[in-house]
Amino acid sequence: MSITTIICALPEIRHQLIQLIRDEFSVSQQIAEKVYDRRLGQHFQRFQPDIHFVIEYPYVDRVYRDSYYSYFSTKMGAYKKDCIKLSFFCGEVRADQFRDESQILDLRNRYLGFMILRPTIPNVIGRSVISPSALLKHDFLCVMSKFQSTVCSVKFEVTGFPHSSQDAETITCAETSIWAIMEYFASKYPEYKPALPSVIINALKSRSNFRQIPSEGLNVDQMGYALREFGFGTKIYSKDEFGDGFKNLISTYVESGLPLIATVSNTHNGGEVGHAVLLVGHNNTTDVNIDKLQVRSEQDVKLNALLKSRNIQIIDNDDIERDFVIVDDNRPVYQLAPLDQPVQHYQNPVWANCEIVHFLVPLYPKIYLDASLAKKYIKTLLLENQFNIPMGTEIFIRIFLTSSRSYKDYLSQDRSFHPDFRDFILDAPMSKFVWVGEISSRKLIKQKKAKGVIIIDATEPNLTKYDALIVSAYEDYFFYCDDVSNELIKNSLPLGEFNIYTNNLKGF
Repeated sequence: MSITTIICALPEIRHQLIQLIRDEFSVSQQIAEKVYDRRLGQHFQRFQPDIHFVIEYPYVDRVYRDSYYSYFSTKMGAYKKDCIKLSFFCGEVRADQFRDESQILDLRNRYLGFMILRPTIPNVIGRSVISPSALLKHDFLCVMSKFQSTVCSVKFEVTGFPHSSQDAETITCAETSIWAIMEYFASKYPEYKPALPSVIINALKSRSNFRQIPSEGLNVDQMGYALREFGFGTKIYSKDEFGDGFKNLISTYVESGLPLIATVSNTHNGGEVGHAVLLVGHNNTTDVNIDKLQVRSEQDVKLNALLKSRNIQIIDNDDIERDFVIVDDNRPVYQLAPLDQPVQHYQNPVWANCEIVHFLVPLYPKIYLDASLAKKYIKTLLLENQFNIPMGTEIFIRIFLTSSRSYKDYLSQDRSFHPDFRDFILDAPMSKFVWVGEISSRKLIKQKKAKGVIIIDATEPNLTKYDALIVSAYEDYFFYCDDVSNELIKNSLPLGEFNIYTNNLKGF
């Protein structure tokens, strides 16, 4: 059997896919139309009008084949094992271009991703990676990675975040979220490997007291256990525990460039929904967002008292009311919604009053200092007397986690820092990951500038003295901890204004 290729424009895709779904997946015309209109159409309605599709079939997809051989092939019914692959290009595409070496580069520059259609009616959307540039609205920032694929036997690369729908039998929303997390990290770091559905199921055998397939979903502890088995130092946060600071912590980790698994539920409000989604970014920060930002009380009693005694106000970047980028296996990829209404795109009243009740952070296992303690420590350091911040000052602070390698690489190429201070940081020994607090003002942050920075060791949970401090600096002074005496060393140096770090999400 040879591979068939069809090339079409956006206005033709409905007709082409209905025919293919009917013929390749052996369903009726009526079912094929319902699959497109209820499942696929909403994805393509968001596409740029000049998108062209390259459709290839039959296609062997590694993720679906794993589910097929571990589950679907064991059932009495006849299940198809081949898929349909859709590839997306900006602008017109011709079949002969894939055999013309002089045109391959142009095709690669216009490649915008792929989507697998699997024969799991009606949940046909399988492994997908779509560039935000394919969408009509893509004014947002999110974590992305590069993924390899082929079209007509030619290699291509797309930058995006993995997405799939659940098949409702071998994978539900929880397994799909874990799969996407592992796809993302495996594409970026050699320490991690992709996790196929059967691998996720096997990882949870020791934590399950009942059969695992057909899947009935996973609870938050099982998801955390699976991520730990795959090499993460998973941290789980509960809304009940952190209360008003819960959303602030979500924002901190998203600003750190980490994809989070959020559990969404309305059972505490009398509903029956339990769902898992991914939080992978947020919309661009505007001047209006910054102007509307309010001073909020700190949850920590000692920190709040310190603020009042110094008569200093801190406005936190993580308190900005933003829309966050959500990857939901029931919806097209890259949905934007506020944290208070994470499933606002659902029309069904069953989803009313849903809230994020937990979120899971896939941390590198040697990060021992979590966001809540890091933020408290950085803010406390800022308020100590050495900086001599005048009473009545309002400070804007932005706190995030990053790798020391990425931060130093950024510093080495940024000339906005004072050269002596930049050299000090570049020469300072650091752990693999650091927490960074950038100190600014409303006026400066609108220009993406700061005038102070505090860097602390993400592997040091002892915060009683200065063990975790690498360097702190604000306006005319910077400090570091002496290795022998464990006392602060003060240096006079006019820092000036410098660019904020935007490498985590590639923007602010």
